Formats: sequence, structure tokens, C-alpha cells
Amino acid sequence: MCPMQRDPRPTSWWGLGETLAGRFAARARGLLASEFALLDREGGQIGRLKVHGREGAELEAGDLEARLERLAPTCYRMLSHGAEILTSTGDTNSPEIKCLSRPYEARLSLLRNTAEAGPAEDGVTVRVNGGLTNRNYEVIFEAGHERSLPVALFLLYRIVALRREAYRAG
Repeated sequence: MCPMQRDPRPTSWWGLGETLAGRFAARARGLLASEFALLDREGGQIGRLKVHGREGAELEAGDLEARLERLAPTCYRMLSHGAEILTSTGDTNSPEIKCLSRPYEARLSLLRNTAEAGPAEDGVTVRVNGGLTNRNYEVIFEAGHERSLPVALFLLYRIVALRREAYRAG
């Protein structure tokens, strides 16, 4: 008998995506911008993203919890409800992302403080735009697709972590 596997697509991702309706903001708490409040369209807090530098991050939003882990210098994964739902490998500025087995092409620009991604055949479906100080971000994703929100949160984490590292080095 095979052991029972957890569903890698928990309904909480779908529910959060529907609640956010394709858009949310992230605002830094504290001076070092290691924790971000995730805000809905009306400015109500729906969760938080706690960044641990390039080692990873933790996400909490209602009953949804996810953890981003660094496996190698350019390899990451996202775990949610005990299942791996996203992996990322490759170049820092254009990582190869797979979310629930679907590949995404991504581009990050540290200078512009932006990131975007989408399935190759669909074009860009996720956009992250940040302010000059690395403390405020606007995130737009395709609300009807369960993969877009995890990809959006991963890109938010990566651009925040990379810019934070650049500020410290400079």
C-alpha cells in the first residue's frame, strides 16, 4: 500500500488568491526591511513575509503558511503544507522557476527594483514593482491561476533579498 500524499495545491492558496483578486502590497516593518506586512487593496493586513536574507523566508497569511529555503547558491524551493510547490534554479537575474510542475520564465532587475514572470506560452502574468528604498512593493498576479500567487511571493522575496544584500555591500 502506498503512503498517502498531501495535496500540493491546498485550497488556502486558491482562497488567498481569490481574496487578493490579483493584487497586493508589501510594506516593510522596521528599519532593516526584514519583515513585510502583506496588504490587500484596502490596506488591510492579510499576512506577513519574514525575510532571512538569502537563506530563505517565511510566509503567513491566515491558515496559509509557506517556507522558502535555499538549497544551493542559486537553488531555492517553497514548501507549503508539507509539500514542495515551487523550485527555482539558475541565474540570479533570470531564474528558472517551476510551480506545481509548470515552468515559468522570470526576469529580475535590481537597478529598477522590478521582477516579472510567466509561463513561456502565456507571457508575463506576475509583476513586482518596488520603491527606491526597498521598503514598499506592489505585486500584480493572475488571480485565476493557483500558480501565480506562489510565483509572485517568490519573486517578491528574491528581489527584496537581493536588493538588501546589495545595500549592505554598498
